[in-house]
Amino acid sequence: MVDRRMRFKDQGSKGLERGISSPAFFGDKASTTSSMPNASSATEHEFERKTFMKPTCCHYCTEMLWGLKGQGQQCKVCGFVVHDRCSFQQLSLCRHIMNQHNVNPVAHQWSKTTVFKTKKKVFCNTCRKKLSTTNTGVFCEVCKVYVHNACKGSAINDCKDCATYGRQTKDSHHWIEGNLPSGARCNFCNKSCATSDCLSGFRCGWCGLTYHSFCMNQSTSERCNYRDLGDMILPPQAVNYPRHVPLQRDDSPPSEGASTPLTDGGMSLTSPEWVESKVLGHTPVITGEEAHEEEEPIGVSERQCVVMDGHHGVGSSRRSCGRTIHSLSVTKETTTPAVLALVLKMYGIASDPSFFYLVEILESEERVVKESEIIFDLQEGRNSIKLCIRQKKSNSFQKCLEVDNECSGMGSAGSKPVKLVVKSASISVAELVEQSLMAFEITGYNTSDYCLVELSQFVSSEVEERVMSDEECPLQQLENLKEESILASQLQRYALRFRQNLPMTLYMWGLPKDQLRNEEVYTHCAKEKIEQASPGLLTEGLLNMVKIGPAYPTHGGLFIEFHTMDMACKVCAALQESQVKVTLLPSIYPDQLDAEQEVLLVFINERSGGNQGRSLLSGFRRHLNPYQVFNLAEGGPLPGLFAFRKVKRFSVLIGGGDGTFGWVLSSITDIQPLLTCDNPPCALLPLGTGNDLARALKWGPGYTGEKVMDLLNGLRGAETVDFDRWEISFSDQSGAVYRTSVMNNYFGIGLDAAIALDFHNAREENPDKFNSRFKNKKAYFQLGLQKIVRNENAILNPFVTIKVDEGTELLGLPDVEGLSIINIQSWGAGCDAWGSSHLDELSTYLLMQGFKPPSYSDGLLEVMGISGMVHMGQIISGMRVGLRLKQAHKVYIGLLAELPVQVDGEAWRQPPGSISIQRCLRQAKMRVKAVKQQPGYGGD
Repeated sequence: MVDRRMRFKDQGSKGLERGISSPAFFGDKASTTSSMPNASSATEHEFERKTFMKPTCCHYCTEMLWGLKGQGQQCKVCGFVVHDRCSFQQLSLCRHIMNQHNVNPVAHQWSKTTVFKTKKKVFCNTCRKKLSTTNTGVFCEVCKVYVHNACKGSAINDCKDCATYGRQTKDSHHWIEGNLPSGARCNFCNKSCATSDCLSGFRCGWCGLTYHSFCMNQSTSERCNYRDLGDMILPPQAVNYPRHVPLQRDDSPPSEGASTPLTDGGMSLTSPEWVESKVLGHTPVITGEEAHEEEEPIGVSERQCVVMDGHHGVGSSRRSCGRTIHSLSVTKETTTPAVLALVLKMYGIASDPSFFYLVEILESEERVVKESEIIFDLQEGRNSIKLCIRQKKSNSFQKCLEVDNECSGMGSAGSKPVKLVVKSASISVAELVEQSLMAFEITGYNTSDYCLVELSQFVSSEVEERVMSDEECPLQQLENLKEESILASQLQRYALRFRQNLPMTLYMWGLPKDQLRNEEVYTHCAKEKIEQASPGLLTEGLLNMVKIGPAYPTHGGLFIEFHTMDMACKVCAALQESQVKVTLLPSIYPDQLDAEQEVLLVFINERSGGNQGRSLLSGFRRHLNPYQVFNLAEGGPLPGLFAFRKVKRFSVLIGGGDGTFGWVLSSITDIQPLLTCDNPPCALLPLGTGNDLARALKWGPGYTGEKVMDLLNGLRGAETVDFDRWEISFSDQSGAVYRTSVMNNYFGIGLDAAIALDFHNAREENPDKFNSRFKNKKAYFQLGLQKIVRNENAILNPFVTIKVDEGTELLGLPDVEGLSIINIQSWGAGCDAWGSSHLDELSTYLLMQGFKPPSYSDGLLEVMGISGMVHMGQIISGMRVGLRLKQAHKVYIGLLAELPVQVDGEAWRQPPGSISIQRCLRQAKMRVKAVKQQPGYGGD
């Protein structure tokens, strides 16, 4: 795999210092190109001298361009700005050349449309201009590449390789240009390399190493160490996932300014009115610039010319929708070949211009533009000139096809692509496979064991791959594609791959939850949904290639395993079109992991902590492998646990509140028979309101904006401890158990449960008012004041009986309005309700009463009483502790009336009956945060 953001050619330069380079003195442009070589010929930049009206910095050395006129040069294709002296250095490749070197395209995972209002300046990686607060843009949640909305269609599909998309280089850097984190220092010269003046410098998307642009040539080709997180990161070579399936479902409405493929604001995309509205008065040089920056006005000696790709640049398929229309200014001296050559580079088409020609688009017809014609004189009387690129019918051009080797390094010819010269345009895939095997010098082969894979790149920044059938004719398909979009045909890739059945699992969720429902009912329901979405798929011939189950009725989901990836992708797409909630799971290969490696599995509840969950989800996907970070809103914890079921060692990081933690732990217990890792340890990232469990395990009262790298480094010194979990069984008056729950923190009856129930009802009625930790605590406080004013609470003694352990005597209760059964030393958002911090002062009294120091791993529960609302306020303020009643291994409670109860914050009204609490047979493994964190990289 190539480093996509930059490919440098070694020219033997040594020790270039900042601001020091070979002297260059330019006269006019013609004399310059004839007197000395231009480095742009190596990187294919189209430099021209330009006068900048605003302070501008060089994108190579980041120094200011000084002067009043003609201060520097700018590429007409990608907008790269350099000093005259810097134009001879080893610059990054122009955008249209990078498209050709991108032999293994990977689509970006774009965020929602954002207005960048941060103090740090951010630059577009496509047009190299600033993303200001007056326009919108998006960024990739995996590699953090920024683009304008208008430039999104022209972005190169060069995201990080996070799975085995065929070719894979182990432990290789992934260089991304510009937008370095503040405080970044060059790994070569150890000087600051962050700049807010232009798009300059490089960083590795995996390990975070940063370099100056002029220091990249001096860097050694060291292996990527994954930012010292190699023991946590799931390596790309251990993951298999289809490249055209996004990481998450996009349920958001279309972004502002988005349009349908064929219309925009009610106007046809081919209409003169639409084209003029897009290009008049905007820059003629930089792609996508019409939406985000106003440029200098064009003089009377210049005219705007808009050039579209293929058949008017639009079409009915995804291959030609969403691409930016390119425009440029022409003068009376501008020739037709010059316009054609420049526009080809703007579109990223790095082919010989002699293979193409321009077509003039008139109102009712088209006309071929001759090479001798002057573009400026066309379509007089109109504000803009409308042209279209077409490709000539050249037999020699049709019979060349480039094929990449993705056979795991097989063959003595290496893994570089080879260009096959075929004899007929109707050659089949089977014949191409045979020629490719000979070209790659793969001996002792059977042609039927190999296949040809087609990689299609859509102009809407998507990538798709499919295995071609032996009867297809790739060259004929390419010719048809050229009529629709020349760029799409240029971006088409073909690869030779060993034919193998790669199993893939689908998780169907959102089904009715019922802990008493039979698994066969779920299996029958899944078959019906698949048959409705893909009729005829589950026939007798294909039924043996699909395994339905296991099902988890308590979670409302089941797994469906397919023997081939293609079938899984087809069923997934069909079910999603039928509005069925499904998630395609990554396949993980444990044999690609080191024996001592403990991979981190991350669960984030994006609904917790306001918008904190969403931003953390993006941050963890950027710093880790995105296929080890799961959004709990997409099917819950089961998909991630099932994907990791064969991994021998892994740990879990849970981002959410106390309820989220209990949800994940219950899922681990349910799926435990399938896990190779016996009992994975779990750490917490507190995003909820109270976060009592996180407080007890020393992870803090809540997330306060720490960097993701600091959070990951904090896991290194964490201690693993045993943690008690308690099963609560609810029975009716006849003794029949009809509901079970698992308690991790505490169980409450009466006063505290009534407040939790009121809070739950208020949040259900107005969820928008409970979107932050501060607002939630404020609501709890208001509900508590209402209880004091209204005096609605009743004494529990006549309605509650308690027995502990195996005794038959009832526990004597004082007059209390609330009872709490406590497992941890944090209650009510951090209160020490049992008074464990005062045990030294009251040791004599406590020993006389038979109390032991409380712990979450001693198999004991603390039974505590609350006399009233004022007493609860005193406990919360730290003035008093609760009424210590008993410590017990088992607790039996009898309810003589309907009362409010709550388990770890989940509240409801419980009818009369009995409640039994006893410890689960299996303790959980928890991580307790160390007092001192391990040192590590503190990147963004």
